[in-house]
Order: sequence, then structure tokens, then C-alpha cells
Amino acid sequence: MAKRLSKAARAALLASGKDVPKKGAPLDVEARLSAIDPGFVQGPRNRFAETTADDAGALLPHIDDADPAVRADAVEMLGHLRHRPALSPIRDKLGDPDREVRTHAAVALIRIGDDVLFPEIVKALRHQDPRVVIGAAVALGRLADKRVVPNLVEAFKTENPEVGAAVAWALGQCQDPAALPWLTTALAQGFATANVCEALGRIGSPKAEPALREALTFAGDDTRAYAARALGLVYKAAVARDARAANALVERSQDKLRALLSDPSRKVRLCAAIALYEMGAPMSAQAMTDALAEEPAPPA
Repeated sequence: MAKRLSKAARAALLASGKDVPKKGAPLDVEARLSAIDPGFVQGPRNRFAETTADDAGALLPHIDDADPAVRADAVEMLGHLRHRPALSPIRDKLGDPDREVRTHAAVALIRIGDDVLFPEIVKALRHQDPRVVIGAAVALGRLADKRVVPNLVEAFKTENPEVGAAVAWALGQCQDPAALPWLTTALAQGFATANVCEALGRIGSPKAEPALREALTFAGDDTRAYAARALGLVYKAAVARDARAANALVERSQDKLRALLSDPSRKVRLCAAIALYEMGAPMSAQAMTDALAEEPAPPA
């Protein structure tokens, strides 16, 4: 049995778990996908993104701003800058009334070097409460530290689909090929398929290609869409390593991707067009433009 979490850490993890994307999240085409997927919300760029390490101290007053969005941005940026004087003030934010601030605080503390919180959140992946496990996976995914991949893989051995989706997302953020066997097996078994496809795309290994090509025929719209998008990303990664292998991937994948250009789902059509465009397929740019120009389907 996992040891008991501190009250502050558990609150932060429960809060972060509420926002885990259940359908998978678009990869690097957020602006296009958000235009056709009202369920996806792309967060704005951090307002303090231009802050340098030398100016990090100027962010400290902002973590107490009345606007929770400002507090969250300031905490997140202090974490990215690894500003050690912020450790104590950010620990206080684990009890912030806003869940996004609490989540950013947990991740920032780990980035800066909190020697207590990091192992505690890793340990939370073994917690009996699925909500705590989801929150831990989200926090560790935002951290994107490959050291936790073995822990995430263990947490992925679950029958809970929401836990599986969160852990798959986190494994994708870590971009470690060591997770491939578990992700491809889950995809073949129909488990957390959309998030698994997204994760395989982020990892970008050619070993994922057969599983992703098979997923192009799955029933779920999100799964087909992210499988198509992932194949485009695998191709881009392959080009950087071996142009001949990348061309072979195109030959194996193009027919199935072209078939998706007439898919009933606009999201699938767009992701297929993006993948074909990245592969240099003729007319794919027009297909992408057509998908974006369509009127969104009315809500069911």
C-alpha cells in the first residue's frame, strides 16, 4: 500500500486531475484543430514568457495577484526559470483556491528542486484513489522528465480508462521510446486509444508505424484523427534520420490516409490532410483548406 500523501500534495493532485484531456490533445497543430474541435481548449501563451533568469525575482509579486490566471503564469514561469528563492512562496500556492495555480505550483516546485514533493508525486502513481493517480500523471507529464517513465509504465497497467488516458498522455510528454511496447499493446487492445496515438506521435519512433496504420480504421473519430496526425509526426522524425525509410513509410501509409479524406469526421479529414501534406502528397494542401473551410457540424 502506498504511503499516505500530505494534505497539500493530495489537494494539488486532485485538482490537476480534473483537467486531464479525456479524448487526447492535438499535437502541434492546435490552432487548426481547435477551429474544428470546440471541445479542445488551447491555453494562451504565458504572459511572462519573455522573462529571463536575471529578472525572475520580478515575478514573485505576481504569484499573489488577484487574477488566478496571472498567478498561474507567474508560478509556471518561475518553475521554468528554476528560481530557487521562489521555493517557499510557491509551496504556499499548493493551497491556492484555484486548481490551475495549485497544479502549476506542484510542477514548479519539482522543477526548482523540491526534494520532498517530487518523490511524493511519483509515489502517488500507486495511490488507491484514481483521481490522485490521474493528478500525479498530469503533473509528471507537464514535467516531462524521462526518469519517471518506469513509474508511469507501472501506472499504465490499469483497467481504469481515465487513468490509462492520463498516463498515456504523460508518457507522450516524456517522449521516451522505452514506453513503446506498452503503448502499442494498449492500442492493439483498444485501451485509451486516442491518447495512446497522440503519445506515439510525440515519441516519433518508426516502430509505432504498424500500430498507427491499423488505428486509422478504428471506430473512434478521435483515435483515427490522432493516428493520422501521429503518422505525420513519425514521418517527420524519420526524415531527419533516414530519408529512404521515410519514403517507405509514405508508400505504406498514403492510401489509408487518402481514404480518410472522405471520412465522416471533419477532424479526421483535417488530420489526414495534415499528415499527407507533411509527406508531400499532391492536393493535400487543398484538402486541408477544404476541411478548415467547412461549417462545423451542429452539436448532437
